[in-house]
Amino acid sequence: MNMAKVNGKKLNRRVAFRIYEQANLFYRKLDHDGQLQAPENFDDLLSNVNPPDTVSPLTLPDSQSRENDTLNVNISASGIAFTSKDALQAGDYLLLRILLLSSMTAIMTCCKVVYCKPSNPYENDRYPYLIGAQFVNLTSEDTALLNKHIDRTKKQQWATNGLLLSLALLALAMPDTAFGLLMGLIHHVFEVVLHVVHLMFEYAEYNLDHVIEHAFHTDTHTTQVIVFYILCTVGLIGLYFLWRIVPRNCRRAGNSLIAFWCRKKASCLYYWGEQSLADKIKFVGLTLVAVGCYGYFAI
Repeated sequence: MNMAKVNGKKLNRRVAFRIYEQANLFYRKLDHDGQLQAPENFDDLLSNVNPPDTVSPLTLPDSQSRENDTLNVNISASGIAFTSKDALQAGDYLLLRILLLSSMTAIMTCCKVVYCKPSNPYENDRYPYLIGAQFVNLTSEDTALLNKHIDRTKKQQWATNGLLLSLALLALAMPDTAFGLLMGLIHHVFEVVLHVVHLMFEYAEYNLDHVIEHAFHTDTHTTQVIVFYILCTVGLIGLYFLWRIVPRNCRRAGNSLIAFWCRKKASCLYYWGEQSLADKIKFVGLTLVAVGCYGYFAI
């Protein structure tokens, strides 16, 4: 949804290009007199390491960098949207510190809360409120830094999405050819890996033969036996380290894929629930027509 209602009025949230970014977030709620302008002492708060007692700390979560602190925020050069455990009010001012994890970019600024609504109910272990805020006095340096980061991320997203879309269209247009190319690529990579491993083994065996034969003055049979046991020992050590590393990384990759699937599933369910009945009928109808046309022309 591109529009949010505040005091019965619709506000455009797409003032600038937005990206989803992993970030650590820390904020403090600022007291103000209810006027629309930012508090008068805001500039002092930005330059003060220890804010005055009138600033009540609220953390989302706390400022220490831990894995559980990571949030998937929606950010642009004009504002930010994030999930929160506290229900904020439209018009609240926040002293905000953002750490963008992909580029380790830190930004500290003031923002004004534009809306507060329930977050995605289908996501597990998520904060219950979704906060949308507009930056008030983002410095020119931080604006340039944020724009540079967003432009770089935007280009990466376009390149990735374009490549995935091209591959999907290729697979849909020529499924047999696409499947043949995929299997051929897997077979070629497997052959290359096996060939490289064989060459490394032959190179190690050849050099060990010469080293042991010249160092201990052994005959050919004794040299081959010693080299065999050395290679077996090295192989067992390598298998031990693989056993220590590979399962852990596989579990981590599996957990990441499961989390990605759950987040995408929750987003799709939330998007579907927000659509009207007419939009749902249109979507289902267009999907059935597209699938029917593809099946008819493919056959």
